[in-house]
Amino acid sequence: MTLGDFSRQADSYVRSRPSYPIELLDLLIADAKIHSGENIADFGAGTGIMTKLLADRGFVVSAIEPNDSMRKRANVPAAHWVAGTFEESHLESQSQRWAIAAQAFHWADPPRCLPEIRRILQPDCLLTLVWNDRVKSENSIVSWTENAIRQHVPEFDEAYRERPWNEILESTGDFRFLKQRTMHHSIPMSRDRFLELWRSHNRLNTIAGPNRFAKFFADLVSHLDEHQCDQIEVQYACRAWSAVRID
Repeated sequence: MTLGDFSRQADSYVRSRPSYPIELLDLLIADAKIHSGENIADFGAGTGIMTKLLADRGFVVSAIEPNDSMRKRANVPAAHWVAGTFEESHLESQSQRWAIAAQAFHWADPPRCLPEIRRILQPDCLLTLVWNDRVKSENSIVSWTENAIRQHVPEFDEAYRERPWNEILESTGDFRFLKQRTMHHSIPMSRDRFLELWRSHNRLNTIAGPNRFAKFFADLVSHLDEHQCDQIEVQYACRAWSAVRID
């Protein structure tokens, strides 16, 4: 397994990953001042969670996703799927009214990708970065699970949660930071979906390796069985950073 290659996690990703709060998305769309029928680039589109929300609102979405397994499992035929990357989108210059990256920009190389995203955006348009962050203290099962990860894989970290995204967005001179928004939401997950959530985690699987991940996973299964957990309420803080293209 390779860090950033979701080929082996694609099925689990489809079955487990949460969507994003509709109310927050509506605010981000208002910030971007875009309307149905306009072009949007969805970078790191994965299996199309954000892509579907955008397509359902009538936007013309170019879903940019380098991983063939993830693209094949996406079910958003209204979108135009592109085998591109943050650094090489294959989109025309100044062809897009908004660029968004949901749960993905931490895999990008900012010095290379920010000029590329600026290139495909029209003047005065926005780039928005979005992440769903689990809220650790709200649920005892989630807290137990994260403690178990620290015991089995002490060097693991989420890699992106504490990064200064406002500064990173401005780091190449292509964008000026505009606004940060946060909205909390809750996702009720069945026992099976909660287990799939951790199978879908590429960074954890890769850093742990097969043996340590198997031990962590066996402990998690035993804990859920012991406490007869049929449903787990997973709390998220959905955070978004927006920056405007500098002309």
